[in-house]
Amino acid sequence: MIKILLFSFFTNILFYSYGHLIKSENYKDEISNYNLKSILGVIVVSFIALLLNFFFPLDRVLNSLIFVIGILILFIKKKFYFKKNEIYYIIVVSFITASLIAYSNVNRPDAGLYHLPYTSFLNENKIIIGLSNIHFRFGHISIMQYLSAINNNIIFKDLGILIPLSSICSFFFVYFFNNVLMLIKKFEIDISKLFSLFVIVFITFKINRYSAFGNDAVSHLTFFFLISYLLEKRNKDLFFISLISVFAFLNKTTLILSLLFPIILFFKNYRFENFKIFYSLPSLFLILWFIKNVFISGCIMYPIESFCINALSWTDINEIRQESLSAEAWSKSWPNKVDPNISMLEFNKKFNWIGSWLGNHGIYLIKIFFIYFLILICISIFISGKNSNKNNIKIEKDIIFKITYLISFIGIIIFFWKFPLFRYGYSYIVVFGSLSILILLKSLDSNKLGKASKIVFYICLIGLCSKQIIRYSENLNSDYIWPRIYSFTNNNKINSQKINFSNKFSIYLAKDLCMYSNSPCTNYDLKDFSVEKLFSYHLIKIKQPK
Repeated sequence: MIKILLFSFFTNILFYSYGHLIKSENYKDEISNYNLKSILGVIVVSFIALLLNFFFPLDRVLNSLIFVIGILILFIKKKFYFKKNEIYYIIVVSFITASLIAYSNVNRPDAGLYHLPYTSFLNENKIIIGLSNIHFRFGHISIMQYLSAINNNIIFKDLGILIPLSSICSFFFVYFFNNVLMLIKKFEIDISKLFSLFVIVFITFKINRYSAFGNDAVSHLTFFFLISYLLEKRNKDLFFISLISVFAFLNKTTLILSLLFPIILFFKNYRFENFKIFYSLPSLFLILWFIKNVFISGCIMYPIESFCINALSWTDINEIRQESLSAEAWSKSWPNKVDPNISMLEFNKKFNWIGSWLGNHGIYLIKIFFIYFLILICISIFISGKNSNKNNIKIEKDIIFKITYLISFIGIIIFFWKFPLFRYGYSYIVVFGSLSILILLKSLDSNKLGKASKIVFYICLIGLCSKQIIRYSENLNSDYIWPRIYSFTNNNKINSQKINFSNKFSIYLAKDLCMYSNSPCTNYDLKDFSVEKLFSYHLIKIKQPK
């Protein structure tokens, strides 16, 4: 446990260090400022990892250099002076990070299927053109794999890749719980704080286990963070909103609607200075990501055919069509289809999937949100104010609130129309439902709000801690305090068949999931392709039928 705590501590210092490269807004509360630096640091390090992999493997030597530079940045920016609260913050957030990791496991099956194999690829290789032809799931990777890969250095070694996921979730946990603390202390009462109150209920209910985080938790927590910032009573920073929106999208393509917020803000507060956003970090980050996507799969956004460039020699348009069709069908509960003779194409059309979906994904989704929104309604009834009460506080809904409400509603429509699987778009539902309840709340009783906030805060805090304690008690005799990255069982590295190609290029073929192993690795049958050299890069070309 000490090792997990120390590695978490130094990883969080790394993120906090790089956060000082971006100028951020000042809050009244110190914890909010420290936490914001940490979140920004995550994004900066993610960007660095993405950029460097165009030219180098993210190996331990390079990653260690990035780590050392980060520490130097911190000492230079802070001029060797650190406040006590600053140190306490890093220690507390590191305890949270370590507590989420200890006695957990990685996400099943996605971590073993493509998260860990892609992270291993990043540690051993610079970008390979046409990589998705080895393993199609490499076409829709999250920026989290880059963040994980860059934390594999000479100190942490392979174990370092496990920490960033827990770190970023810890930062978001601290942000939302601290917002609720501000409600309790009555520093500031606004819609953003009320939204945070609703979010910590959902965090406690559904985002509480490291093994369930995958790429999803960070994506949706980022979206919640974006909405919370937008709802604050302050001038909206176009750069900051653009950066958070891009980061949400880079974690999960289904959150593409987050990119609407900076576009709307650009025109809403139109001025010449806004054009700086086109050559700033958020724009460069997004452009690099799209270029990476094209290099990997031939698509700007995989596997959407209209975003693919068929003329490229590594674009497998037939597989792209099949994966697009398959991804939609599986999210609509294809394995549980009522008609065994129906094709995937017909299944996806005209709500032919609705019966299958309702009996499986639909029931799961309804159960979760029925309980969640019932809790929120109870809280809202308790804190609602009466007209005669002098302690009443009116809730103002500005144009940003209305825009946010509309975008979340559009998100729900697209969610149910194209990908109605809980983990793909639950943040749209949480945001829309929470804002709907806030619309119905005309005014608040400030005294009751303080009491309710305190009760909810402590229940959620105890609930989150209890989840971790239960896991510890169930696994205390386990030999695996760290999540297993080499296999889901005994954590021994898998045996894979090395297949050599021309140009000194090899692929590792696994009988089961690749996990974190030699790369590039796949557990799928190899296609008919050739490997060529394009300058210093390997190019995997699909052989066209004669």
